[in-house]
Amino acid sequence: MSETRLRLSLLLALTACSAPQQPFELTILHTNDTHARIAEVDRFGSTCDAEASAAGTCFGGVARRFTAIERVRAEAPNTLLLDAGDQFQGTLFFRMFRGDEARRFMNHLAYDAMTLGNHEFDVGTEPLGRFVAGLDFPVVITNLDSANDPLLSRHLVPWAIVELGGERIGLLGCLTEETVTVARPGDTVDFLPIEPALDEGIAELTGQGIDVIVLMSHSGLERDRRIAATVGGIDVIVGGHTNILLANDSPDSDGPYPVVVEGPEGPVLIVQSFTWGKYLGRLDVVFDPSGRPLSWSGDSILLDFAIPEDPATLAQVHGLAGQLGEATQERIGETRVRLVGQEKLCRGEERNLGNLIADALLEAHRGQGVEIALQNSGGIRSSLAAGPITLGRLLEVLPFPNTASVFGLRGTDLLAVLEHGVSRAHNLESDGTGRFLQVAGLRYSWSPSRPVGDRVIEAEVLQSDGTWNRVDESRTYRVVSNDFTRNGGDAFEILVHRAIDPYDLGQPVADLVADHIRANSPLQIQTEGRIRRTD
Repeated sequence: MSETRLRLSLLLALTACSAPQQPFELTILHTNDTHARIAEVDRFGSTCDAEASAAGTCFGGVARRFTAIERVRAEAPNTLLLDAGDQFQGTLFFRMFRGDEARRFMNHLAYDAMTLGNHEFDVGTEPLGRFVAGLDFPVVITNLDSANDPLLSRHLVPWAIVELGGERIGLLGCLTEETVTVARPGDTVDFLPIEPALDEGIAELTGQGIDVIVLMSHSGLERDRRIAATVGGIDVIVGGHTNILLANDSPDSDGPYPVVVEGPEGPVLIVQSFTWGKYLGRLDVVFDPSGRPLSWSGDSILLDFAIPEDPATLAQVHGLAGQLGEATQERIGETRVRLVGQEKLCRGEERNLGNLIADALLEAHRGQGVEIALQNSGGIRSSLAAGPITLGRLLEVLPFPNTASVFGLRGTDLLAVLEHGVSRAHNLESDGTGRFLQVAGLRYSWSPSRPVGDRVIEAEVLQSDGTWNRVDESRTYRVVSNDFTRNGGDAFEILVHRAIDPYDLGQPVADLVADHIRANSPLQIQTEGRIRRTD
């Protein structure tokens, strides 16, 4: 048993332990994958402008969430407010404040606990350590070994207990083991297999007499289903990671709220509420005397104009926004068409925003003999509306501090890279879909019905005379991508081992795209058949 777990066990052993003696009513409010959306957003997840806000067509934001939370707390005293991770990354607020904005408002909204998402590790553990050290509530992560990280090890706990209405509720947390490949966690933390870690945490909690256990999971809906079906002792899973909307009254719903899975010890309720803070999930559960869910109701609440923004909270948001600087308001160009970048639209097919980014990478490096550009779709975080493009809006699309990486790649390895890119694109709810590649100087076709590793039907490289030639497996091509992908992000291990003479310290990708927009505005980019899906 770790020192942290031992301390918690000794502390909790001093607390009387008892199962509910009569039905117990609990309300769980929850968020997931808010991605630094502190201010309200439009329907595409981009920051709302003044005109859209005045028209009442915006959603979310911490000021509106504050109002919704306080309304529920006023009517349901046994209320938990939980978050399933990915507070980091996605807007200029994070780019400038590195998580301090999330810490400030999570404390202000009085969250009871959270777990970590993979994006909390995008910029290493130092900003994350400062973030968790400043929170007023526990950060629970059961399948992370942080013993070699001095700051994280002092502030993360593998499990926690909260008391409401005279009853004690156990909290666990987990995140996808693939964080090691889809983020940059460094070498001071290890990601443990989820199920064995949860078994250990449940044993700790039940040993303290805890019968109601809630898991905050940043692992995706399908993984949550498997956890619910196989790991005994869990009653509720507050999920995240796959940005699924579980809702009963929304035409955009991906499934019912909650999803109910029969577990080893009874029903397990799974909830998840999309992304960007556009919704606030509310689950009301009545537990029987043995701590099992007896009845339940709830839904994902759309945070639209019908819910007013809290003035005091909004003033704090405006205060932070004012610090973002005049540079973000610089107009760098315009687009005559909407440039599409939402996750579910660019992680399985060609999109015009992916073409823009890949074109910018390619054009900036043609002088170095580069023929092909590859951009992982997971690095594209929002869309651009038709009209003026500011630097701030572009940095919301490309919030990661990635730089251009140039390298050689044999044709056989190029084909293997494309195969890896489409290996999970058949199911956008699975982990790892961010590996899907948007391209320039290259076109390819693929079929999701073919087995993984044999899905690419054809791949061709654009020649200087405008013709296309099939990829020559024996030839070496010059390629540009970003340093995240080249260094094995999104599990592109082949690029770690097979890239020839890589140079990973190029210009920031966002700067290259900004220069391309300046030089080519007004943009009217369309899809061109670079990626063809054959079902």
